Formats: sequence, structure tokens, C-alpha cells
Amino acid sequence: MMTMVGAVLVLGAGSLSGYAIGSFTGVFREMHLNSVFSHSPDPDHPWWAAPAAIFGSMIATAVYSRWNHRFTGRSADFAGIGPGSLWLIGAAAGLWWTTTALWPAPDRVGTAVDPEFGQDTAWGFGGWVWYASAWWLPAVFTVLALAAVLVGTIGRRGQRGRRSRVTELLSAGHRTPGTVTAVSGTTTPDAALTLLRWTFTFTDSAGQTRWVERTNGFPHGSAPTIGATITVLYDPTRPGDKRSIFAAVTGGGSQEDYLRPGM
Repeated sequence: MMTMVGAVLVLGAGSLSGYAIGSFTGVFREMHLNSVFSHSPDPDHPWWAAPAAIFGSMIATAVYSRWNHRFTGRSADFAGIGPGSLWLIGAAAGLWWTTTALWPAPDRVGTAVDPEFGQDTAWGFGGWVWYASAWWLPAVFTVLALAAVLVGTIGRRGQRGRRSRVTELLSAGHRTPGTVTAVSGTTTPDAALTLLRWTFTFTDSAGQTRWVERTNGFPHGSAPTIGATITVLYDPTRPGDKRSIFAAVTGGGSQEDYLRPGM
């Protein structure tokens, strides 16, 4: 239930962000399409929209993430659509509403009308770009939202495949000690996860030493360290198949120990 509430909050925060972006952009659009002497009223740009959108997005994402992870019992992925995709869907909807319902029409399409001195000016290329922003701006966010949903779907499908392989290997595979040989950096307390490229080595059941490079996300303080011993889980029938090689920096007895965001 709380996961659904969080999803609605993220959608609402995205819609508010779309409204903030649209109202801010509408001011500049009006400046480029109409004359400085235009008698048309200035477009409305509420000062509270941007800060409310920023803080609302942060709070909504935190609520959705917490309850989604609590629902699944996993912190490495989301059940269903992720918060970024939800936010983009809301932002696209908010932009479509703002640009079509709230943006005023120009004084005259194609011309900046000067009611004071009669020196009307035809729009240049930039003017037409700003005029068309009523459609291409929300369309850009719509494409981004669709791309995020598609990438998220592919990612979740891959995560389910990795989870299934780990489950099989925990019962039919081999576990052996490995050694971390390289780490690209370190984690930061300012980020929930830090992507690190790291390399480890292990010796398979045939006595061959194998090297594997991974890029994974680690919470602060949980990154692998050079020289540390880890647990490597692999398929003894295909020891060279890196898709079936998993490493646990700590633990090694549960499925979650081997699954981290990344590849």
C-alpha cells in the first residue's frame, strides 16, 4: 500500500516539476515571440514551483524507494517501475498540460507585433523554434520517459535472469575463495551507491586461474579492497562463462550477497 502511495507521490512530484519547467520556459518563449511593447499580460511564473518541485521530488523518491525495498526485501532493485521513470512520466504529463493549457498564444503567429510604434518584426528561425517548443519540449520528456521505462524493463529482466542463475548455482555450483586485485576508486558518503570498477581472481576446479572485471554499485564503506578475500560462485561446467560467475564481497551464503547493481 505504501509503495503505491510512494509511486503516486513521485508521479505528482514529476508533474509539479513539469509545471515548474514549463512555466519558467514560457516566460522566455513570450519574450522571444512578442514585442517588448506588447500589451499582452506577462505569463505567470509562480516562485514556489521550482523549490516545491525539487524538495517534493527528493521526499517522494525517498518514500517510494524505502517502501519498495521493504516490500521486496531487496535494496539492489525495484519491484515494478523505478522512481526515475515515474518522475519522467509525471514531468512529461505536467509539461503537456502546461504548454497546451497555460501557455498563451502569441500576439500574431509569425510576427512580433509592435502596438506602440508599428514596427512589426517577422520571426526568425529562433522565433519559430520557440513557438514550436509548445510541442517539442514535452515531446522530449515523453521520449525520455519511454526510454527510461524500456531501459528499466530490460534491466529488471536481466536482474531476474541473474537472480535465477545465482539460485541455481547456490545449489549446483561451486564456491571458492577469490582475491580482489584492483579497485577503481572508493565510495562516498554523499551517494547512496557509488559505481566502482573492480577486478578479482580465483582458481577454478581444474586449477586454472581466472580474472574477472566487474562494475558494481556499493554503499559507503562496503567497497572491496585490494588484497581482500571474497567468495566466488561459478558454474563448474562452464568456468569461463563470466555471466555465471558471481562474487560476494562479504558473506557468501545467501542470494543477495552475490547481487549488486551493475554488470
